[in-house]
Amino acid sequence: MDLQIFLALSAASLSAVFIAQMFVVGTFRLPGSRILMLQHAGVIALAVAGAWLFPEFYGLVTAVALALTLAPLWLFAAVRRAAIVGDLKRAAAAMRLAALLHPSPQLRFSSKLYAATAESTLERQLAALATLEARADPLQQSLVTAQKLRLSGDWAGLASHLAGSSPAVAEIHFEHAIRAFGETGQLDRMVEAYRHHPPALTGLPLQIVMLVVLAFCGRVDAVAAQLRSGASLLPAPTQAFWLATALQAAGRRDEAQQLIRSIEPSEVPETQRIAFARRLGHPLAPARGLLSPSGWPVVDAIEAIVRSRAPSSRDSWRQIPVTCLLILANCAMFAVEIYAGGSQDVEVLFRLGALWPDAVLQDHQWWRLGAAMFLHAGPEHIFSNMLALWVLGGLIERSIGSLRMAVLYGIGGLISMAGVLWMMQAGWIEPNILVGASGAIFALLGAIALTRLSDYLQSRAVSDRRNLTMVGIILAIQIVIDLAVPQISFSAHGIGLVAGVVLGWLLTPRRR
Repeated sequence: MDLQIFLALSAASLSAVFIAQMFVVGTFRLPGSRILMLQHAGVIALAVAGAWLFPEFYGLVTAVALALTLAPLWLFAAVRRAAIVGDLKRAAAAMRLAALLHPSPQLRFSSKLYAATAESTLERQLAALATLEARADPLQQSLVTAQKLRLSGDWAGLASHLAGSSPAVAEIHFEHAIRAFGETGQLDRMVEAYRHHPPALTGLPLQIVMLVVLAFCGRVDAVAAQLRSGASLLPAPTQAFWLATALQAAGRRDEAQQLIRSIEPSEVPETQRIAFARRLGHPLAPARGLLSPSGWPVVDAIEAIVRSRAPSSRDSWRQIPVTCLLILANCAMFAVEIYAGGSQDVEVLFRLGALWPDAVLQDHQWWRLGAAMFLHAGPEHIFSNMLALWVLGGLIERSIGSLRMAVLYGIGGLISMAGVLWMMQAGWIEPNILVGASGAIFALLGAIALTRLSDYLQSRAVSDRRNLTMVGIILAIQIVIDLAVPQISFSAHGIGLVAGVVLGWLLTPRRR
């Protein structure tokens, strides 16, 4: 595939996924989202119009435009991560940079808001917020008020304020609302809010929300498991705070008090010292007397998720050895192709094992069905396939295990190659030389689609609906790309996808 076509299609596809995701998770209603959607629409328009206006480098221009569009999103993720772990200065710096790249009024205000909360003392933070509030519009004033209540530890005031705020403000401060309900003993409202959490709440913020719910419900072991995995980035004093919270909610007040007193005050920020003092002076009541029976199944479900994902929450190549070995094997074969004369030389590819109907059916070289899966025609071909293998392979290997993933990948790829060979022999498609791991990769995608569908049918949860929808969007975009680029084997992808669904059903462990 031509490099410019590859870059343009990849950039336009990613932008289409982001636009679709904003509608799926509902973030299109948030302030500033329309500008972001217009930027992604501009990337797609640039990919289409550039093919006529500047065909020599339109793919590169489109890729650069996408990178500039995505940069604020990467910075937003850095801001959230830094804020969660308590590094407010780094969060403020990242937000300032995001406001420079995405100069909307909302981001400029958010930059000032983070700068105010990054002040060294609580008194200076509240003073900076008061100055900002005086020059803000009503929506921004509501955000500032919520921040002031949070920093002051007025959780009852924060819960009341968010209940009367606009949906945009409530969604932005959703994590703080969850904690406000827990701090004020409104566990039923806390659990109900978690059940209907915003679909945009994912990753580390969702992990923290799950931690907070488990802590206020007294699930000590689950909190400890979450602190070892999904919330392990939290500073040691913060981890001790939430473990002490869980101990108090479980009725183990003496252990909680001992844990809190073991923390060195000099290691704890001023706002957190207020929270520690609150735990010592006003211990939490046991959760058993505060949460109604209908709420405990939700807590049980959260604990089950934490326990099932705890061993694989931290990314590591040691947890996906088969995926890593497959990527190494493909890259090694690509190096052999280059050494033998070129990765796009048909004669070289045939000599190394590319699939050709006559060689397999007449000369009985059946080994080509497997060998062709490790050959690629050009750097764009192997880069796109290995990137997909890293993402999809790692996801499915963590889910079903290394052995099952190896079987799924190998058999799915072989079925894909064999199916295309049969279609060539039957005259349904034009005979052509075939190489690439995409059939096997689509088998992984088929298994993931089946898993996502199963999860949603069992839980009907918002997050599972989002995951299922995103898989459907990715499939739809891939179909458009397959039909638009003649060099891509639509048949191999389709057969691999169906094989992956069947194999996924056979290999995936049954879950309640």
